[in-house]
Amino acid sequence: MLGLIVFVILLVFAIPTVYAAAVGAPLAFTSKSRLKEILDAADMEQGDKFYDLGSGTGRVLIAAARRSKAEVTGIELSPIFYLITILNFRLNNIIKYELRLEDFFKSDLRKADVVFFFLTPKAIERLKNKLTKELKPGAKVISFAFHIEGWAPYRVISGGNMPSAYFYRI
Repeated sequence: MLGLIVFVILLVFAIPTVYAAAVGAPLAFTSKSRLKEILDAADMEQGDKFYDLGSGTGRVLIAAARRSKAEVTGIELSPIFYLITILNFRLNNIIKYELRLEDFFKSDLRKADVVFFFLTPKAIERLKNKLTKELKPGAKVISFAFHIEGWAPYRVISGGNMPSAYFYRI
C-alpha cells in the first residue's frame, strides 16, 4: 500500500514537470553575471510588476526582487519547482512575491510591466500572440537565449560565451 501511495505522489509531481519541459520550458539556468546585466538593462522601478514565465527554482525572481524592488510574480507548472521556489524565497528572505502553480499559456499577464522568459523558440512562437493581446502598451518583454521571430528588439545583450538577451517593448 505504501508503494502505491509513493507511486501516486511521484506521478502527481512528475507528470506536470515532464509536461512543462515538453511544452517549451525545461529547467535551464541563467548565469549570475548575465542575469545582472539583464536586470540592470530592464531598468525597473520600485512597484514595477516583473513576471517570470516558467520560473523554475526562482533564481531570476530572487535576483529581480533584490536588485530592483519590483513586485515579482513567478508562473511555474511543475509542483517540484514550485516547492523549491518557495523554499528558495524563504532561504533568501524574500517575503513579497506571488507564485502561481499554473500554465503560463493560460495565465493572466495583463498586470505585468516586465515579462521575462527562457523558453524554446517553439514555445515563444505560441506565446507571441498572448503577449501582444494581454500586455499593456509600454510593457517590456525579455527573451533569454532566443529572439522573437518577427519582432524588432530595442536592445540586445550579447557577448562572451553566454546566450544573448533580447529586449522588446509592446
